[in-house]
Formats: sequence, structure tokens, C-alpha cells
Amino acid sequence: MKKLLAALGALALSSPAQAEWRLDAGVAIVEPSVTNSTMELLALLCGDPVQVEIYSRGGSVQPETADAEQPVAAQVQADYFYLPGKVQAVVDGRPFPLTAAGSDAAVVLFSEGTKAQSYMAPLRPDFIDALKTGKELTIGFDITPANGADGSPFETTAAFPLDGSAAVIEEALRGCS
Repeated sequence: MKKLLAALGALALSSPAQAEWRLDAGVAIVEPSVTNSTMELLALLCGDPVQVEIYSRGGSVQPETADAEQPVAAQVQADYFYLPGKVQAVVDGRPFPLTAAGSDAAVVLFSEGTKAQSYMAPLRPDFIDALKTGKELTIGFDITPANGADGSPFETTAAFPLDGSAAVIEEALRGCS
């Protein structure tokens, strides 16, 4: 985790990303190709059994803002954690309902589970397969009352390219149980 955080620090100081999948300390990572949010990096790694994490400027995922004077986390109340219907991944038009949990440094994504599971289920294998075979992943958060450009409630989004992801994801998940 410390190596991943160091990579994030280096990323923040580097020039704009080319949005290509790569391995960093055994973790598959990619930057968004397009975003209207504070999302800066998606990481895929072994977890329980597989984990997807979103790293974002200022902590929780927020809509991008032009107000540089106000801290990002103070701008909008992040009321999407542990709630169904607040996060969705779309791979090549196919939706995957997700749930977000917070960690020290990232927003951790789960498949949407039942109330008894606190709406957090392990990531579905078909979602991981779609990440390997698809062309584009869009992750959307329902954070504000506004709707997205597509009319959906997911107004805060980031698109991640999936070209070249298969080999990198396979390598990152090689040791997962």
C-alpha cells in the first residue's frame, strides 16, 4: 500500500497521464482518460478475492470544482458510502451496480449486495472479465442532486480505457485466491 501511495504522489507531480494500464508493485493501475471529478487513479489488486480502489484528490470522490480556495472534501457532502444505487460502473454500455466503502487512502468498490451484507458483496467475476475484454470503463457516482449528461443520476464520472488491460490485470491477480 505504501508503494502505491508513493506512486500516487509521483503521479501528482508528473505531467498529464497517457491513461495506459501498467503494473506498480504488483497492482494494476490506470488513470482516467476523461473525468469531471477528483478521481485520479483506479487500482485493481488482490483483496477478498479482488479489490478495485479509486484514488481521488482530497480523499473521497467529489465533482471537480473551479473553486481552488475551498478544500475539495468540504465542497460537497460525500453521501454515497455503503448505500445502494449511488455508484455504477459501465463497461461498453453494460451496467454493473457497485457500492463504495471508504479506507484511509481510497474509495473501495464492491458489487452491490443485500442489506444484510451492508450492500457490499465481492466484485462479480463477470465485472472483472469485462474489465479485461472491454474497451472503456466509466465509473459514475451519484453525489449531487444534478443528473449526468446522459440523464442518469451518476453526474460525477471518470472514463478509463480498457485497451491493454487484460495482460496487466491477469498479472496483478495471479496470486489472488
